[in-house]
Amino acid sequence: MLMNRADISGHENLLPQIRQYVEMSVEFHGRHRRFLRFVDTRRKWLLLHLIADTCGHADNAGGMHGAAANWICDRASELCIASRNTSLAFFNQLVAYGYLTKKECRGDRRIRLISLSPGAEAVMLDWTRLVVESATGEDTGSLGEDCLRRMYLDIAASLLADGKWMKPPIDVSLTQDMRGGWLVMSDILRHLPVEATGEAWVPARDLNIPDMSRHFGLSRSTLYRLVRLSVEAGTMAWDEKGAISTLSINLYHLRQFCRWLGRLHDAAADAHARLAAGTDAEPSGFDIPALGDIGYPACKSDAVSCR
Repeated sequence: MLMNRADISGHENLLPQIRQYVEMSVEFHGRHRRFLRFVDTRRKWLLLHLIADTCGHADNAGGMHGAAANWICDRASELCIASRNTSLAFFNQLVAYGYLTKKECRGDRRIRLISLSPGAEAVMLDWTRLVVESATGEDTGSLGEDCLRRMYLDIAASLLADGKWMKPPIDVSLTQDMRGGWLVMSDILRHLPVEATGEAWVPARDLNIPDMSRHFGLSRSTLYRLVRLSVEAGTMAWDEKGAISTLSINLYHLRQFCRWLGRLHDAAADAHARLAAGTDAEPSGFDIPALGDIGYPACKSDAVSCR
């Protein structure tokens, strides 16, 4: 297994795995461009993990067959991911485009059960392959959907229980909570020198914002706003010498970002190790109430009791 623990001092121990991860992330974006138009910030990714994690606990079979939207929104609010209204708006958008399924509980029509659609679940399983392969160096091509689903639910539960992942440093949140920020940071890291320079500022060589705009389908104004806010925050620097412009990233911010992504690699490596050992995923540390406990009578006919 590769050395990827997030508590290692210095980014140079984590950067090789992080560079592989961002390269694979850009390829992942190319495969799922339409879906990722809607899931373009860290908080929206967390909402997807929350849906899968809640549905995984609500279904004894370990799938993602549905859980009360009301309970998922409550969890999102308690975890400070998003407000109830923001969560519902996001869910409704995904339902409209076929990425979430919504159905009425047959026992009580006031209850709406939501779950990832087969298409959305396929994207998340592809994402699981990405993070596991970049974290462990192992080929996941021989793993079936059931194994990938187990690892995904394990990873999602671990991330939601990790306070340092859920509440990253402010400078990391600046880009990750902005539309397209995860893609911008991925492209920046792809253009960094292979070896750590030891300098206070690390240049992203040959980075071209117009090319990035065309490749990722983001407007130039969105990209320039992200860079401008990062420059104002002191995490990036923009130098212009004649016709040549260079974007550099602050070394401290680079270390913060790599350590934060290292926590994702830790969760993926641990999930892979548990699967290889044949052990069950660890619980995420919460109890799903019966539907009657969240203001509605229990809906027995849809089998959404907790494990």
